[in-house]
Amino acid sequence: MAVGNELQSVVNFVKTMYPTAKIIKQNVLDAGVAGTFIVRLLTSDTESETLYHMRRNRDYQIVYYGTTVEDVLTKIDVLERKAMNNIVIPITGSLRYIRVEGFSFGMPFKTESGVDVALGVLQTTVREARDQKTYDKIMHVYARIER
Repeated sequence: MAVGNELQSVVNFVKTMYPTAKIIKQNVLDAGVAGTFIVRLLTSDTESETLYHMRRNRDYQIVYYGTTVEDVLTKIDVLERKAMNNIVIPITGSLRYIRVEGFSFGMPFKTESGVDVALGVLQTTVREARDQKTYDKIMHVYARIER
């Protein structure tokens, strides 16, 4: 899976909850506009599990710019509850899922432009098969029975 596809899957997850909100990928705004989410990859860590699989631990930062502290806390809290209740996020264009490991957020603060903002971190895991060497298929197999 490509990290861009997984990032888009997280964006789609947020969009299902807040379809009218503006959602921006990867770019943090200097002066946020109320009603805007920013979803960006924060960290990525790949670990070997077996000879055939690896585990990709990725943290996504979700920033929400709101009108009031209550608005910001409510939106981030609802997002946290949905992520933790769903446990998985469907990967766009795939039958696979991103597993939600945790969600945390800090106290909202006010930007210089006067917009309230909160930062949340969505911790996720995806298990992925390693690339394996492929072999030619055996086209015909005949049984020879000897008596």
